[in-house]
Amino acid sequence: MARDPHSLPPVPLTTRIGRPEDLLAIAAWTRDTFSWGDYVADAFLDWLAEEAGTVMIAELDGIPVAMGRVAMVGPAQAWAQGMRVHPDHRRMGIGTALGEAMWEWARTRGARIVRLAIDERNTASQAQVTATGFRRISDWRRGERAIGDASPVPAGNGGVRVPALERLDDAPSAEAEPAFLSWSTGELARAARGLLPIAWVWRTMTVDHLSLAARNHNLVEGRPGWAICEVDDDGVFQVHWLETTADDARAMVLALVDRAVEADVAEMKVMVPAVEWLTDAFAGSGFEFNSVAVWARGL
Repeated sequence: MARDPHSLPPVPLTTRIGRPEDLLAIAAWTRDTFSWGDYVADAFLDWLAEEAGTVMIAELDGIPVAMGRVAMVGPAQAWAQGMRVHPDHRRMGIGTALGEAMWEWARTRGARIVRLAIDERNTASQAQVTATGFRRISDWRRGERAIGDASPVPAGNGGVRVPALERLDDAPSAEAEPAFLSWSTGELARAARGLLPIAWVWRTMTVDHLSLAARNHNLVEGRPGWAICEVDDDGVFQVHWLETTADDARAMVLALVDRAVEADVAEMKVMVPAVEWLTDAFAGSGFEFNSVAVWARGL
């Protein structure tokens, strides 16, 4: 008979903070998590080194069989990711026990809510978090397209790309408050539930995020609106946040593509709330999307 996936874990299961020597064991059973592999082994040592977070390990007889990363991302806010259970030890309650240890770590540091993101296709994880008290709070679309020689060929003009009529320039710090006020009272903030995603970590957005982006020359502005964008360490032009309107969305997208072209990158990625007029504007410029949802649980 199949075991209840949320029953008590086997004894002697223990949980503890991760150590660098756990990496080899974890890498061995996470390399084939998804069809493309996994990222947790590559991120493991960096996660251990971060002061705001930790990696929690569940082990049986001294052998790591599950892991997860949890970090404080703002006052009273925790973020969880990279939760994995060894394929031979699933449906034994280990993931639930590991999660409770992670949430306790966050509680002791003042967290009152923990959030995480799950791909729309990952129904097993959705069922797991629902059973442990999480609820789905917002839907997002992760879009990407090639830039430059590999980019979609535009219709008309003999297949020659024509720069957008609008332009986005670096915004001064003084633009942080107007940008935040416009966004926080609009449709995009409501759909986002007030959250800002950067590097697959969502947190409550504040005007300070925009001020910091401006200081780092990552906040841009133009007549269609504002955006936080940057070229990441992999040479990808990333758009983390934007504020625009349904009427100006198309112009905003074209202006962002121009910024990516000027940055001389080969790829552009965006993470936007699931608002139809916005995703339609990106799709019209050659972006392909995957769906992601953010889930939350009170602590």
